[in-house]
Amino acid sequence: MTETTQRKFSQLEELLSKLHDGVASDEEKRIIEDLLSGDPEACEFYLDYTELCAQMEFELGASTPLEIGNNAISAQISESTALFYRGQTTKQILSQNWKPTPVFAIAAIFVLFVGTVLMIVNKQLSFAPQAVEAQSIPPKVEGITHDGVAILMESVGASFVNNGVQPSRENGILYPGEILLESGIAAIEFYSGARVILEGPAIFELTSENSAILREGRMRALVPPQACGFSVSTRQIEVVDLGTEFGMNIQDDGHLTEVHCFNGLVDIYESDLKKEKNDKVLRSLESGEAINIQASKIYKMSANPMAFITYNELAQTFLENSSTRHEQWKSLIEEIRADQDILALYNFEDQGPRERSLVNQVSFQNHFSHGAIVGCRWTNGRWPSKGGLEFKSPSDRVRFQSDDPYQTITLSAWVRLEAMPNRTMCLISSSENAKNSLTWNLQGSGKLSLGLKNDKGKGYKNFSSPQIINRSMLGKWLHLTTVFNSIDRTVTHYLNANEVSKSQITGKAFSQILFGNAEIGNSSLKNPSGKTLIRHLTGRMDEFAIFGRALNTEAIRRIYQIGKPN
Repeated sequence: MTETTQRKFSQLEELLSKLHDGVASDEEKRIIEDLLSGDPEACEFYLDYTELCAQMEFELGASTPLEIGNNAISAQISESTALFYRGQTTKQILSQNWKPTPVFAIAAIFVLFVGTVLMIVNKQLSFAPQAVEAQSIPPKVEGITHDGVAILMESVGASFVNNGVQPSRENGILYPGEILLESGIAAIEFYSGARVILEGPAIFELTSENSAILREGRMRALVPPQACGFSVSTRQIEVVDLGTEFGMNIQDDGHLTEVHCFNGLVDIYESDLKKEKNDKVLRSLESGEAINIQASKIYKMSANPMAFITYNELAQTFLENSSTRHEQWKSLIEEIRADQDILALYNFEDQGPRERSLVNQVSFQNHFSHGAIVGCRWTNGRWPSKGGLEFKSPSDRVRFQSDDPYQTITLSAWVRLEAMPNRTMCLISSSENAKNSLTWNLQGSGKLSLGLKNDKGKGYKNFSSPQIINRSMLGKWLHLTTVFNSIDRTVTHYLNANEVSKSQITGKAFSQILFGNAEIGNSSLKNPSGKTLIRHLTGRMDEFAIFGRALNTEAIRRIYQIGKPN
C-alpha cells in the first residue's frame, strides 16, 4: 500500500468514525462523498468499516436499528446493498459493465452510506429533504411470526417417521400435525406449560398449544395450574385435565383405551373426533383411579403409575444413553488416532477447566501443533461428560501451526451454533493471506464455504454450498465436513453426513493447501485498511479433525452416526 493510499484510508477512517458517532459536519460529509466517488477500494474500505461498526453494535447490545423505506433508496443501490449482505465484496458488486456518471455516483454512494449508517447507529442525521427523503417515510414494521405449538425437549433412542411434521432434532419447534414415533422416548413441552412423555410406537397429533390427539401409544402428562384445561382426545373420548398428572394408553388402533389419574382430577367426555364433544361429563377420575374402555364398556381399576415412565426415570435413561454413546465415540476416536492419514485430532477430551492448551492427539506425527487457547472457556460438549470450548467473543480462538502443504484434505468439525451466522463465522482460517492459504467458514447467508488463495498468492476463490443453516438448527450439534481434492479437482461439502454440494476446481491454480499459522473458531486476516473484521464462531465446538486424504461418504457417515448426541 502506497503512502498516498495509506493517508487516504486514514483520513477516510477518521471521517467515518465521526459519521458513525453522529458528529460529522456537512463539509466532512462532502469530503466522504468525494473520497468514495469512483474508487472501488475506498468503497470496499467503507463497507468493511460499516460491517465492523454494525457487528460491534450487535455484540455490545446496540439499540434496535432504524428501518428505511425502499422508496428512499435507488433500485441499483438497494440491490448492491443486498448483495453485500449476502457476502459479495464491493469489487464483485461494482461490475465493470456498470459505469455511473459522476453526479449519479456521488448521489448513489451518498444515499448508500447514509442509509446503512442510519440502520446501524439508530441516530437521526440532518440531511436536505431533496437528497434523502427517508425521514418522511414511516418505517414499515412487520413482526416475525411462527406457528409452533410445542417443542421437543429431550429424546432417548427416538426414531421418527419422516412425514414432514416430525421433529428432526432436540429442542426443535413442533407444529400442528401428526408425530409418528416408531420407537424410543420423547419429552414434549407445550407452549401452555403442559409436559408430555411419549413412548413409542405412538401416533400423537398436536392440535394447539394446549391440546393433542393420541391415536396410538402410551403417554404421561404433567400439567401445571397455568395449563389447566389441557386436553387429549382419542377415537372414543376426550380427557380434560383440571390440574393434575395423568397417563393414557391406546392399543389396538384406538379400540382399547386406558386413562390413569395419578394426582389431582381429570374429566372424561365422550367424543369421536368428528363431532364436538358432549358437554356432559362421562366420568371424573380422582387421584389413584383409572378406567379401561373396551368397545362401549367402561371398567374401573386402580391407577398404575409404574406402567408409565416418569421424568426422573427419563433423566436417568438419558444419562445412561449419553454415557453409552460417549463410550462408543471414544472407541471411534481411538480408531481415528490409528489412521495413517490423520493429520490433526483435537477431541477436547480429558482436559481441565484451567488448561490453555488444546491437545492434538496425533501430534507425534509432527504435522500439526497443539493449540493455544485464547479467550475461550471450557464447557460441556455433546454429552454431559464430554468437554468442549465456547466461542462468543471476537477475542476467542485456538492458535495452531502446520508448515506442510497438502494436495488432499478432509476437514471435520462438530459445532453447536448459538446465533445465526449473519456475518462470516470462521471454523478455521490461516492467519496470513499467503499463497495456498485457506478459510473454512459459515457465511452470513448460511452457506458452508472453503476459501482458497491460489498457488501464486494473487487470486482468491470461494467454494460454497447452498444455504444449509437455518434458525431451527440453533442450539443443536451439527457435523460439518469439507473435502478438498486437488487430484479429482473437487471441493465437496457435507452437513450431518449428507452431501450438500460438489464444486469443480477449474484450472491449475489451486493445487494444494497450506495452513501455516492458523486459528480455529476465528480469523486474524486483515481488510485492505489493515483492520481485523469480526469473524469469530458464536457457539461451541467439541471435536476438530483434519485427514490427509479425501474421506468417502461412507466414512463421513460413520463418524456422524457414532458421534451424534443420541
